[in-house]
Amino acid sequence: MRYERKYRIEQTHPQVVQMVLRQHPAGFRSLFPPRQINNLYFDTPDFAAFQDNVTGTPQRLKYRLRWYGDDFQMIRNPVLEVKIKDNLVGWKKHHPLPEGSYTASDWAKLIRLCREILKKGLDLQPVLFNTYRRSYWGAPALPFRLTMDTGLYFGPYQPHREPVLPFTDSAIVIEVKYDQQEDEDTAFILQYLPFRLSKNSKYVTGINLCYG
Repeated sequence: MRYERKYRIEQTHPQVVQMVLRQHPAGFRSLFPPRQINNLYFDTPDFAAFQDNVTGTPQRLKYRLRWYGDDFQMIRNPVLEVKIKDNLVGWKKHHPLPEGSYTASDWAKLIRLCREILKKGLDLQPVLFNTYRRSYWGAPALPFRLTMDTGLYFGPYQPHREPVLPFTDSAIVIEVKYDQQEDEDTAFILQYLPFRLSKNSKYVTGINLCYG
C-alpha cells in the first residue's frame, strides 16, 4: 500500500516545474525517458465511481484499461487495472490482457475481456478515454517517486466509433508516491515543493469536461 500526494499546477510552464524538482534538496532526477500513458476508464451506468470520488467516499474502486505508446489508436499489450483506495492509502491490481496489438476495431473485444476478468456485465461501462505525457523522478537516497503529467487530453467513449479526444486540460499534475511505512519522511519532501497540495483526479476532470 502506498500514499499519493498530488499537486495540480496551473499557468506554469513545464520547464519551470522541472527546474523546481531538480533544485529539491533530496536530489530528484529523471529516472528514464517520459512516455505516453493512455487509458479507457469504466464506470457504472449511473457513474457510481465518479460520485464516490466527488463525495470523498473513504473506500472506493476505479477500473481502467491502460496501455503505453505515442499512437493512441494502437493498443499494445493493454493491462486492466483495478485501483483501490482506502482513505489515504491505495494500491493496484493488474490483469494483463492477451499480449499483442489491437486497434479501434477491437474495442468491443477488449471490453468483453475486461468484463470477463472482473466477472461483471453491463454494470461495467466504458465511459472515458484520456492520454497524457508522464515523466518519472526519483531521489537517490530516499524511497520516494515523483511523477509529472502534462498534455492531458480527454474524450467520451462512443460505441462503434474511433476514439476522439477533443477536450484538453492545460494543468501540470505532480504526484508524490511512497510506501506507507515511509510516511515519517514526507515532511522533508513536501516542504521544498512550492506548490499547493490538492485533490486531483484525472477521471473526475475528464468526466466533467466530457459530460458536464
